[in-house]
Amino acid sequence: MIRKLLIALAWLYWKINLPFVAALSETVLGYGEGAFLVVGRRVAKGMDRFMHSVPDAVFLQFVGTLALFPLYTPPSQPRSNLARAWVNFWYGLKSFFSHGEFLIRRKKGRTEMIATMLERLNAMAPQEESFLIKTIVTTTIFKWAMAMAYFDEQEIWTALDYKPFIERTFNPPTGPNLASPPRSESGELLMRNRKTAKEVASRPSNHLTYLVIGSGAGGAVAARTIQERNPDARIIMLDSGPLVTNDKFSDKAIPTVSSIYMNAAVTLSADQQFIFQQGRCIGGSTTVNNSVAFKPEGFWWTDLTSTWKSMGIELDYDDLNAQYDVIAKRLHVQKVDERVIIQGARTTRAGWQSMVMEGAMPQYEMALAPDDSIVRAPTNSLDCIGCGRCNYGCQYEAKLSMLATMIPDFVRAGGLLVPDAQVECLNLVADGSGKSRVASVSVNSAQGAVTIEADRVILAAGAYASSKLLWRSGFTGMVNGVRTVGKRFSVNAGSPIVGVFSEPQGLWAGQQIGYALEVPELKMIIETVSGPPGVIAMTLPNWGAEFQSKLRQANYMAAAVPVFSTDAYGQIRRGFLGDSGYVLDFSLSERDWMRLEQGFKLTARAMFRMGAKEVFINRFRGNSMQREDQIDEYFAGLGPSDFVVVQSAHMQGGNVISPSPYRGVVDEKLRVHGMENLWICDASVIPSPITVNIALTVMALSRYAALRMPLASSRPFTYEFQIGGSF
Repeated sequence: MIRKLLIALAWLYWKINLPFVAALSETVLGYGEGAFLVVGRRVAKGMDRFMHSVPDAVFLQFVGTLALFPLYTPPSQPRSNLARAWVNFWYGLKSFFSHGEFLIRRKKGRTEMIATMLERLNAMAPQEESFLIKTIVTTTIFKWAMAMAYFDEQEIWTALDYKPFIERTFNPPTGPNLASPPRSESGELLMRNRKTAKEVASRPSNHLTYLVIGSGAGGAVAARTIQERNPDARIIMLDSGPLVTNDKFSDKAIPTVSSIYMNAAVTLSADQQFIFQQGRCIGGSTTVNNSVAFKPEGFWWTDLTSTWKSMGIELDYDDLNAQYDVIAKRLHVQKVDERVIIQGARTTRAGWQSMVMEGAMPQYEMALAPDDSIVRAPTNSLDCIGCGRCNYGCQYEAKLSMLATMIPDFVRAGGLLVPDAQVECLNLVADGSGKSRVASVSVNSAQGAVTIEADRVILAAGAYASSKLLWRSGFTGMVNGVRTVGKRFSVNAGSPIVGVFSEPQGLWAGQQIGYALEVPELKMIIETVSGPPGVIAMTLPNWGAEFQSKLRQANYMAAAVPVFSTDAYGQIRRGFLGDSGYVLDFSLSERDWMRLEQGFKLTARAMFRMGAKEVFINRFRGNSMQREDQIDEYFAGLGPSDFVVVQSAHMQGGNVISPSPYRGVVDEKLRVHGMENLWICDASVIPSPITVNIALTVMALSRYAALRMPLASSRPFTYEFQIGGSF
């Protein structure tokens, strides 16, 4: 009742303040002129649509940011904690009641208010690092939402010369209609055969029932592998997210992030210095990732196996390695097609190649031969036309995600797919032998609360959600007093660097990832990147007139992202300010910041070598470099107080593999220690971050585990995946 009242009051406050949102967006985004004019009421309307489609918790966070938007910011912070609390309270109160003042001011007055705010926030950045609520972070995210709403307008697309698709000499899998691609055959199949939680709740006595929680890389592969090994079994795959078919994916940012991402693609760490992104739809993050499909090979495979062996983890590594190839064959993994690599990627690659060949990376003795250190990224795609919207879901089904491959195969062969089913808890019972088992699963769905019964349960909800679910279910580890659930959380992290050139670089005219520079000494891969205008909105750090200036140069920009596996480990724990009562307690280490700095420097030098006239990262103060000799000074002391946006779509750990229940949650067959009928098949079992994109590794581990689950069928088993349910 209290929650409903709070939400109702928040909606009332939001609606009253829409004129303020409109005026604020015009000022923050620099007003613009001509085709780039910022029409505040349109932005506010887009923001309103966004608020109506995000979860309540996300909505309340945005309303809180709006209420306390720091139009009045203290010029300095007192040293005393008590005095600081009073000063922040007073200026927060002034900001809360200043919306009307902002509205009645003219353009010049509003611009001055925002300029003063930014100047003071930049001055306080080192102190903000220790604040519980970081105003720099919350205002930046609010600005992103306004920028995405602005970039979603057709008028801005026209002004940027952005087209949502490019005509090629070949067609994508959905056919020649690129403007409105039809629903694919597999999409029709899934829509026609989807089930509700109530329809699958009862367990028939004559069939062994498996329940797979999650439909992403781990869940879909586990379900399909079990199905091929045990075709007589009844297998349910459920997911908390919706079933969205290719024809329903949007080409705009706001409806995308609000509908198929967890927490609208902005899940913050406990210290608000790190952003996590994960899909929340059928297919999981494979539906919204950029289709990069690295198999750990050479240095990366040696590093993975040696690290895991040092932890006492004895897998059949040869067999695990073989699973990558089985999966890659089904997903058509190949090097990205040269025809859809953008000019910006080629420009950056040429800069790296020049540096490698001339030995201009003296701090690194490359573990790879020069010709091998820069690679075309491998992708799980087929006839991709390079629309650049991989993160929005593939409208053309060229990206061979789980939604387009494993899940349709699963349904064709009789599997039961249940979208929109939120698992609240696993109902655990003791089995009398010192172990526990999952007796049933409690689910919330459109039909209300449902209890689903199963003989065996495979948890594959992702590093964050799987850990939360185990904890909510009363399981924090096999050994009393020793919490292993939620521990050893780690990530592959990254942050973009952008170069501005004199010639067009086609920032949104091709595949999202083109080339990758491998730097084993830093445990880093630097990837060239591209994206549509809504994604670019999150890359530009500037406000006001400077934002408009950068915007007009967007098609002359080339971008890359240093991606590195963190040295730091964190944990998933209970927390008041988190998602559903849990937070991701994770911060980069000093060495992590150093490695990110080195990755930035390598790319900045490559861009300047190729004629960049300006290079910048998305640090809050929005400054940039104009010459190569400014690089060292620009990056000196890079760290948390710079408020660089660092993010990860590659969350790992939380329920890691270990032969010892004192150190991990699952054994070397991925069965949960102390549980008779529960396995975990997702990225949460990865015991140390692996640097390269994790999708194929999660799939390989999942298949490896599914091949080792006890069989209940004597039918012959085909080692490779079959397509279309043909056994």
